[in-house]
Amino acid sequence: MKACILFLSALSLSGCGKPPFVSQADVIVVGAGIAGLAAAIEASDNGASVIVLDANSVGGGHAVKAGGLAMIDTQLQRSKGIEDSPQQATKDLLAWGEDADKKWVTRYAHESGAEVHDWLVNLGVEFKLVLRTPESDVPRFHFTKGTAVHVVLPMLREALKRPNIVFLWNTGADALLSHNQQFIGVRAKNLRTGGRLQLYGGSIVLATGGFQSNMKMVVDNWNASRSRPEKLLIGSGQFATGDGYQLAADAGAELLRMDDQVTFVNGIPDPRDADQGKGLTVINKQAVIINKNGERFVDESLPSKMLETAVFAEPTGPHWMVFDAKGARKLGVRGAAWLNTNSVTSDIVQNPKLTVTAGDLAQLAVLLNVPDENLKRGIGEYNLAANQPIATPPFYALQLYPLTRKSMGGPAVNEKTQVLDRDGLIIKGLYAAGELTGVAGINGSYGGSGTFLGPAVYMGRIAGRAAAINSGFPMDDPDPNVQSTATLPLDVDGYWHYTVSHDAVRANEIECDTCHLQTPMAEAGSSAMMMTRLDTCTHCH
Repeated sequence: MKACILFLSALSLSGCGKPPFVSQADVIVVGAGIAGLAAAIEASDNGASVIVLDANSVGGGHAVKAGGLAMIDTQLQRSKGIEDSPQQATKDLLAWGEDADKKWVTRYAHESGAEVHDWLVNLGVEFKLVLRTPESDVPRFHFTKGTAVHVVLPMLREALKRPNIVFLWNTGADALLSHNQQFIGVRAKNLRTGGRLQLYGGSIVLATGGFQSNMKMVVDNWNASRSRPEKLLIGSGQFATGDGYQLAADAGAELLRMDDQVTFVNGIPDPRDADQGKGLTVINKQAVIINKNGERFVDESLPSKMLETAVFAEPTGPHWMVFDAKGARKLGVRGAAWLNTNSVTSDIVQNPKLTVTAGDLAQLAVLLNVPDENLKRGIGEYNLAANQPIATPPFYALQLYPLTRKSMGGPAVNEKTQVLDRDGLIIKGLYAAGELTGVAGINGSYGGSGTFLGPAVYMGRIAGRAAAINSGFPMDDPDPNVQSTATLPLDVDGYWHYTVSHDAVRANEIECDTCHLQTPMAEAGSSAMMMTRLDTCTHCH
């Protein structure tokens, strides 16, 4: 018999020093990103009661800022006359990733059309566009009417309306609970109140995302084939802290491919968060990239895989993005809520701490301490092939830094996403999905376009289904002999999303009533209240 959810409002959780709040469900999902939401919905579809906890105050994880999903042989492709096949997709993904997991790639190529595309469409997602990407001549990069927030919101709506799914927001897991060699629960903390929780379930699904905001983990797992940069910026999401990796490792999981990391090479320090090591991503289609000798060493239009390989092959030293007055108007910057046209100009282009400005190329070469002839030669080569040459003063140079982005390794899992130990044996009661696992090696060493979100949904569904089927509750009542793994330090701000969303409101001069006309100015203490707020997400995303 499935367990009923025993639940009290997260707002009433006991504070520090008081007995922990205890709750019970068939399946506990740690993380409400795109993989965790898929797992919760799928477990619910299979009759399980589900508790989902997330350190943020909203769901969706990093997917709300992402683009599209790579899917194969879909109805949308067919409607546009695009011929795709699982066999061709498997070949493309394996070639691009170079050492991708062939079994998982093959499964995804054969099943993503139905298990991801059709499933999401049935939830209300509307895919509008399919693009070709560098991995293949076949267009399979699917987009909604905007960013992937339009994938996340239908998933959130579906999960929030289900009575057998309960969400605990601003709640981080700091230990796993076991009994008789099976993991049966999570110890957690409310990051706003400090209240303690013990959540018991027949199965635990870890879907906590990557570790790219944990600089120590990034450096400790740096790929030895790449030169280690003198300065590395954090370019991942606020909650990519790597806690899920530690939870899995403490449970005995084998961690694979941890040095497979996506690191962008087009980062600049966030001028409003420089002390924290945070970075922003810059893009400019009317610019050249030069090395420490002032030489243009790479074709800037190359796919990210080739561009990043070229940059990391360069000797240690600065590289710069050089553009002119017209290019300054085309500078795209992502990664902070306060960014808009005016702030890009004032905080970045006109900021002497970030941008070097000169009246001509000779002066720019002096300021950058590079040979004048090298800089002019590189600009000249670019201008010969460019529709819009770099020729209008003033000239600008932004020093670029590597930027952490995505994790492509993690706990080993089997075909049901059950976590495996160092001997390849199943760790009972424990599942993992999404970026935490490096999406099971589907990307190999090089992430493709949309090959994180699509596989994350796919794995989440597999994990939710298997967790529900295998969620036989191990005991009637919490046992005093329950053991826990080592306690993690949860150094995360429970008010982070509140702060950053209101920063965006101020930066873009949005009226309060834009979000609060029909939404009370209070913490969302129920799924029904959270439902009323979902339409406001698109004001920022």
